[in-house]
Amino acid sequence: MMENILATSDQQVPQRRFAGYSLATLANFAGIMVAGLWASWATTALVEVKEREVVTVELAGMMGAFVEAEARSGNPPEIMKARVERYLKAVEASVNSLSADGRTVLVAEAVIAGSAPDFTETVRKDVARRLEDEAHVRK
Repeated sequence: MMENILATSDQQVPQRRFAGYSLATLANFAGIMVAGLWASWATTALVEVKEREVVTVELAGMMGAFVEAEARSGNPPEIMKARVERYLKAVEASVNSLSADGRTVLVAEAVIAGSAPDFTETVRKDVARRLEDEAHVRK
């Protein structure tokens, strides 16, 4: 009767190792390190979001009042169009400056309720200043 030689062999299959650790152990360690780094980054990102001030601006009301005033001005359409474009650029620059200062700007008309401060008047004054500055540069 013949015996199965491989079944009775004392030889083990050699495992691949690096610095004394198996590849599975090294892979697990790398996975834990990646998860730890990601958790650290995510925590930092969430803290930065919490630190931003949320404010509202009534953009539709501001723009509607400006367009209505332009419509009553009696200016030719080309002049009205140019003034509205300058106004919209000034509004965009003003809102972008609020955002650059660490604020998240929401359109007030889209906010149902909340305690976010209203920066409409601040933006309105800033837009007026920007338009005046632009008028002085043009002269």
